[in-house]
Amino acid sequence: MRCRTLAAIAGLAVGHIAFAQRADENAVTAAQDAFGTSVGLQNVGLYSPNDARGFSPQQAGNLRIEGLYFDQQTWVTDDCMVRETTMRVGIAAQSYSFPAPTGIADLSLRTPGDKALSSAVVTRGPFNTATADVETQIPLADRTLGVDLCAGYRKNFEVDLFHESHAAVFATTFRWRPTENTEIIPFWSYAVGGARRIVPEVYTDGTVPIPLFRTRDLGAQSWTTWGWHQTTFGAVAKSSLGGQWELAAGLFHSLERDPLGFQPYMTLATTQTADSVMDVAPPFVAESTSGELRLARVFKNGVQQQTIQFSVRGRAVKRDFGGDSITDLGTVPLTSQATFAQPALKFTSQSRDNTRQLDLGLTFEERWQGVGSFAVGVLNDHYRRNVVVSPTTVDTNSTPWLLNLRSEVDPGGGLIFYSSFVQGLEDSALAPVSAANRNEPPPATRTRQVDAGFRWVPSERLQLIFGAFDIHKPYFNVGADNVYALLGRLQHRGLEGSLSFNDAGLTVLLGGVLLKPRVERVIPEPGATGNTPLGPVPLTWTANVDYAPPHWGPWAASLQWNRLSSRVATTANDDYLPPLATLGAGVRYHWTQLAHPWSVRVDGFNLTDARGLHVSSLDLVLPEQGRRFMLTLAIDL
Repeated sequence: MRCRTLAAIAGLAVGHIAFAQRADENAVTAAQDAFGTSVGLQNVGLYSPNDARGFSPQQAGNLRIEGLYFDQQTWVTDDCMVRETTMRVGIAAQSYSFPAPTGIADLSLRTPGDKALSSAVVTRGPFNTATADVETQIPLADRTLGVDLCAGYRKNFEVDLFHESHAAVFATTFRWRPTENTEIIPFWSYAVGGARRIVPEVYTDGTVPIPLFRTRDLGAQSWTTWGWHQTTFGAVAKSSLGGQWELAAGLFHSLERDPLGFQPYMTLATTQTADSVMDVAPPFVAESTSGELRLARVFKNGVQQQTIQFSVRGRAVKRDFGGDSITDLGTVPLTSQATFAQPALKFTSQSRDNTRQLDLGLTFEERWQGVGSFAVGVLNDHYRRNVVVSPTTVDTNSTPWLLNLRSEVDPGGGLIFYSSFVQGLEDSALAPVSAANRNEPPPATRTRQVDAGFRWVPSERLQLIFGAFDIHKPYFNVGADNVYALLGRLQHRGLEGSLSFNDAGLTVLLGGVLLKPRVERVIPEPGATGNTPLGPVPLTWTANVDYAPPHWGPWAASLQWNRLSSRVATTANDDYLPPLATLGAGVRYHWTQLAHPWSVRVDGFNLTDARGLHVSSLDLVLPEQGRRFMLTLAIDL
């Protein structure tokens, strides 16, 4: 549950707007394309850190902080630390020295500016949720040193996970500019919280048609609790050395420390019943130190520019897993509200994963103004993993050479064609709690991707991006022995597109992805006679409209529509979930009082109260939330 439990807070990731101006936060107008942007409490676009092209960049280890490699062990990112989360795929990933086959989720810190500013934001909803945030940035030395301070509180922030919850988040970010061309940004964040009456997770084994249900149908025990303590800190340094050398470096530490926690789960037995289990996890620790250093030398000769870049990145990870106390509660109706006595706890010894990874890379890029560019990069990966599952120890060592090729062609008229070939060594999702080896991290595995497309920008107001991709990855899932392991290979082929338009107060974001996932199994999976895996959605559409014309004065409105096509519900591919479309709308009002900007907005989600289900690639079933509303009040001081 830990991934899913604190994913609730991930929905509070924040955006990259002009320093601490929270009254003007708007994900639609801030987004550069329709592929995924998170600002404040708003999320727009096709993709997110947990889902891009049918995979999870966060699980694959493809997070960046200010463009630099970051290995995250906390289940979510502190929204007091991050101002904006932006998804980078296709041409948007071309600027990274070593793009990732799963796509990149880039986190922008709450970096302070040169002016003293303060903001406060309070919300009510959806459902019983309430939040409050206070942020201030203080110049400590004129244009040289500043600090951003943020604190927030969350209450009952995710009904799909638990009925009662609370969390506090804190963060501090400094910005030091010792010289005109050098910037150093240290930061620290901490999140602490707890929950009770934990909602059972529902899993399918892929052999039973999935019945329609809602979260409120699932019974929660009053004595179930969960807690978390999350710490992230580090520093980013960037410098332009003499105009020809460029340096970027980041060093980060991520720590998750949780007390004992209850995680009930149910596995569908029939369309009406499920096998109920109470899983109690012992105290848990996961920590990682990671970072990246890039040094680039730029050679300019008229319209021609050459760049040679050397990079070093790595991580050191220590993580506990296993040792859970498991109690079988028998087969019960899926919607049973029956209560159970708290079971006696019988823990076993925990296991430990120790991973070390060091990458050395070299990239050469040739760029011709008005013509295009070509780059080739090679990365030597040194990967070592030691897993202790008492009384055995398993060592994994790998030193692959990974190739990265990318090109752009500029024929003029605002049109750019792009293509790339990327090889990676990426992580996979942890074993689900329904598996015998629950929460075990699998070893990193080889992946590859080919993509190509174009971006057309005929004017400042309009941008069109269209691309195709072909991704190959290993397929991990729960086999016939209920052990989460490598079962075969995955191929995801697809087409993706984004259209963005902005003029006279009208902003439009349209996006779509057509996905053809295929799995080739070499080890049996229960009932798996089909070649389409559970989880990926074949066709996804999203549309966001924000309208704030000058003649409306302080008023503005927004509209959001999302549609998922039908998708497989069994591994035999003989049963499908129906299409699911949701509609949202909002209205907001901006005004100035005592020289301070204020804003109030009301947003409605799933206004048609559409019912449906989502199935993850690890067989977790989540119901679509019903009709809900949120009120947001913000002020800048």
